[in-house]
Order: sequence, then structure tokens, then C-alpha cells
Amino acid sequence: MSQSERGAFTATMDLPIEVPFGHPTGGRSEFIFVRHGRTEGNVRRILVGRTDIPLDELGYQQAASVAAHVGTLARPDVVVASPLLRARETAQAIANVLDLPVEIDPDIAELDFGTYEGWSFEDIRSHQPDFAARFADKDFDVHWPGGERLSEFHMRVRDALTGLATRYASHTAVVVSHGGVLGSLAAQLIGTPPNDWSRYQIQNCSVTHLEITTDGSIFHRFHDCAHLNALDAAPVR
Repeated sequence: MSQSERGAFTATMDLPIEVPFGHPTGGRSEFIFVRHGRTEGNVRRILVGRTDIPLDELGYQQAASVAAHVGTLARPDVVVASPLLRARETAQAIANVLDLPVEIDPDIAELDFGTYEGWSFEDIRSHQPDFAARFADKDFDVHWPGGERLSEFHMRVRDALTGLATRYASHTAVVVSHGGVLGSLAAQLIGTPPNDWSRYQIQNCSVTHLEITTDGSIFHRFHDCAHLNALDAAPVR
């Protein structure tokens, strides 16, 4: 997929997108959601949910690009990050531009793949074909051995959004998290099956802008990657 094709992903979404999620305190919050920059695990296409690895060289460039981009948006007053290094490094690049500290929220960490951390889906299909075959069933509530059950993960993500909106009522926050978290969040708000991983492929350092009010929520931007067009690399999951 080319950079232009990646940018075209958001063109298929009719913005703004209104969703029926009202502010939990009756206030108003705005969130700039950012997926972390690229890592070696993304390049190798392996599961690195809780595996704590840094950004790769392109990932640092992506972080710098998204930091400059976020700095041109409505002035955020807080930067929040997953505790995992790849998210913290991306968040710090943004915080440096905005001259803000980084607050850590463990509830927006990536899905824990347990004993399958470091495996690719090809590895799972080769060595655990019966387990892999169940992924086609969007209602299959996968419990990753030694890790999280999908239904519990989705609930954690939903609760994390409620917690963020409650803590940052009347604020604009940049939230740096992970592809699984942001995909689950989008699916749950828009009303599509959250286990359908193919529906929302959230690319590294893409930007999603969500406004939450008492009357509901609005996606003003969704998976915006235009600020990354100058970087010569195909996106990876």
C-alpha cells in the first residue's frame, strides 16, 4: 500500500461521524488520539502487545512528524500515554513540542497476548491451526493463554475512555496508545464488531480527533495520515 493509498483510507469515511456516547460528567472533552510510531515488531508483523520495545528509526521520524502536526491543531493542555515504551517515546516527542509533561495511563496499554507474544499470525496458523481458524468468527471471545480475554480487553478500553473523559472534562488531551486499543475504541463507538480487526487498521502515528459532549460524540478526524506523506515507507500493522 502506498502513502497515497494510506491517506485515501480516511477518504472512505464520511466525516464528521456522530456516535451516541455522551460525556460521563455532563461536560465536554476533546481527544487527539495517536497511535505510537513504528517498531521492529510492526515490521516483522509479530504480536508485541505487552512486549516493551522502542520505536525504530522510521518510528522516531513519524513521532517527530506527528508532534509537529499536533502542534498546529487546537491547543491541547495535557498529553497522556500508555506505559509501554513505544507509546511513551511518541508521547514525549509530542510533549516536547507542546511544552507539556506526559501523564501515564495503564488502562490504554495494548492487548496482552500472553504466551503468544512474539508470534506472528503465520506462526499461529502453522503451529496452532485450530486456534487460528477461530479468528474468522467475529463473535469468538479469544482468551489469549497467559494474557487477556478479548471481551475483557474491549471492556477495559471502553472504561478507559470513560475514565479519560471524566478526568479531563473541559480539557483537550493528546492520548498516545496502540492499534488494538484505538481500533477497539472506534469499533465500539461506531457500532461495528470490535473483534473485526480488519475493519480499522490504525496506522502508526495516525491522528483521530474525537469530541465528547453531553449530547454525544463526534469524530472530526479519523485515521488521518496526511502529515506522514513526506516519509517514504509503506505502512505496516
